[in-house]
Amino acid sequence: SFIYSIFPHFFPTYVIYMDKQAVITRLSTLDLSRYPYFEIKELIRELGIVGLIKFTLHPGKIITRARCDGNLKKVSDLSYKPQQFNKTCQRASTPINTMFYGCIVPEEQSLQDTLYISAVESSSLIRGGTETSGSETITYGKWEVTKDINLLIIVHKDCFKDVQNSLLEELKSTYDNFLESCPDLAADIDIFSKYFAGEFSKKNESGADYNYLISAILTEVVTTEHNFDGVMYPSVQAGGKYGFNVAITPKSVDTKMKLVLAYETHLIKNRDLVYIGGKSRGGTILPDSTIFYEDIVE
Repeated sequence: SFIYSIFPHFFPTYVIYMDKQAVITRLSTLDLSRYPYFEIKELIRELGIVGLIKFTLHPGKIITRARCDGNLKKVSDLSYKPQQFNKTCQRASTPINTMFYGCIVPEEQSLQDTLYISAVESSSLIRGGTETSGSETITYGKWEVTKDINLLIIVHKDCFKDVQNSLLEELKSTYDNFLESCPDLAADIDIFSKYFAGEFSKKNESGADYNYLISAILTEVVTTEHNFDGVMYPSVQAGGKYGFNVAITPKSVDTKMKLVLAYETHLIKNRDLVYIGGKSRGGTILPDSTIFYEDIVE
């Protein structure tokens, strides 16, 4: 379910530091290869109070995470990357703050779709395009929400316009209603949302981690300064189809989620065809946070 709210809910006063479009222009013209971390952070703070949509994951909601690896023996192996190994920017995390990445789908949609989204996000073999073929082991973690998790939604009506995704359409509708309910803030809200939705949806063609600086630092600001548990955005690798990606702070994972099941299987790719399945093992989570696997007989 979702609750839409605006930043005055989090701030004691209404302050605008400077023109929103001027800030966005400065952000968009920065040389990211210089890793201007502090300049980006201050510019995001300069945006002041704008409207945001909050999406709440309630207890019982399932989040799927995948790793292209096998024989993962501990719960931590299917959780967030340990901070000591977190050396680069990703779409929603900086080297300073690691995050848990997973995916969700609407309630009426099959959880099987999360297997595809997670695989596309995790597998460099799939992302290699139609010229690559091969196979690899992939392990999925089925995580269950145990306490409400509040996520900032990164979405704009102009992103993924022609994609069939019921949750995305619902959120776009909510966004439009939100703008109508806040006419005085609508222009600033739209400027903010359109820019950051573009940052979260862009493809990193060069592979350089600094291309993720702006989306990563926005996530850092809203999770460390504005009491969000994380962010939620359409899957770029899946073209916005099927569901959403989530990035959640380690503290929230440790206190508001639990791993209930592991599933180890194979991913086979032949140019533009991808098959997930074959010889597989199911993993039971033991009290000492280890994972016990047994072969699945079909």
